[in-house]
Amino acid sequence: MKHVGLLVLGSLINSLGTGLSAFGLAVVILRTYGTASSVAAVQMSAFAPIVLLAPLAGVLADRYDRRLMMMIGDAGSILGLGVILTALSSPRPSLGWICAGAVTSSCLAALTEPALRASVTDLVTEEDYVRSSGLLQLASAAKYLLAPAAAGFLMPLVGPRGLVLLDASTCLVTVACTMTVRRALAAGASQRAASQPGDDRDVMAGWRTITASPGLRALVVLMTLATLAIGVIQVLIKPILLPTVSTAEMGVVETVAATGMLVGAALVTAWKSAQPTTLLAAGLAGTGAAMALVPLGPGAWWVAACGFLTFACLPLSQAGAEVLVRTQVDNTRQARTWGTISLVTQMGYLVAYLCSGVLVDHVLQPLLEPGRSLSTSVGAVVGIGPGRGAALLVGLMGAVMALVALTVRLQRRRLASPR
Repeated sequence: MKHVGLLVLGSLINSLGTGLSAFGLAVVILRTYGTASSVAAVQMSAFAPIVLLAPLAGVLADRYDRRLMMMIGDAGSILGLGVILTALSSPRPSLGWICAGAVTSSCLAALTEPALRASVTDLVTEEDYVRSSGLLQLASAAKYLLAPAAAGFLMPLVGPRGLVLLDASTCLVTVACTMTVRRALAAGASQRAASQPGDDRDVMAGWRTITASPGLRALVVLMTLATLAIGVIQVLIKPILLPTVSTAEMGVVETVAATGMLVGAALVTAWKSAQPTTLLAAGLAGTGAAMALVPLGPGAWWVAACGFLTFACLPLSQAGAEVLVRTQVDNTRQARTWGTISLVTQMGYLVAYLCSGVLVDHVLQPLLEPGRSLSTSVGAVVGIGPGRGAALLVGLMGAVMALVALTVRLQRRRLASPR
């Protein structure tokens, strides 16, 4: 577990840097352009290449040294951050250049995710899968848990360019952590696996692995619906909060909400004996219920409380899904299968980034303005004015999550069966 621990440390530091720059860019874009759609455009630019290139990254991680792929991805992503830094030098930063920098950075960062997930299978036994998944959830939580409050404090001091520079420095620290693990292992397990004769190395191998298993097919569909719902709250939490709170207060509220991920990841790490389908169903149900409550109460601290419950339940569902995949896929196909799963399931995020801002700005928010058609009906429940259209959409997606959880409960045997 010590090698996994070092990789997790590097992932945590990198996640913190990513969260700092994401917070700063979201605030700059909202203040400059004033729409949820512009924020969604930047998030999609940062996310789409990671999703679309995931199958290719998975094949490379199965064929070559997985730790080397992680190092190339983390170091190379600094190039895109340089483009963003240049764009932020303007008094009115260009949305197009910021998106271009985000695309460049994420194209290289795409190499890291399948390699990291497959490295866990390389380095631990099956008994430690749930525990390792919990540690990875803790690392990824840094961008939600620590970054908002840190960014809210640092932004008045160093500005958005300073936050991006800090992100670049964390990439270098992550490369150093991964390099240490690579040297300690000497010859990577992924290289030995890739050299086996008859190994199916093409990009479609991951897809064939998924389609051969009814359980994996069903799991991928359910995970896609779940990522759609989570993507909505990721895009809309700032438009919900910013009309009523300052930048520093928004950072504190987001940090309080994200503290739930720490609680959830700790619960996953401790609850090692839980069945993965139980973790998956419980996590999805809790996340859906918490999201459904977001539009029903007033004030930033209500959003913080609902966010805390949302993020506390999220690691349970993620850990359950990861264990189901790890136990059904051979290690020699882990990275490419994870790459294909990422491509399919995280399309939910892309749909959320593409549609949620537009849906709020042009449909829900206008209907919830004073004197409009929903202001006296739905508006009497969720409120009217700035940010309420975004809150309503989050609540609706919470209901979708609850339905997904019910499906997992009904299909738990099928999901756990490899054939």
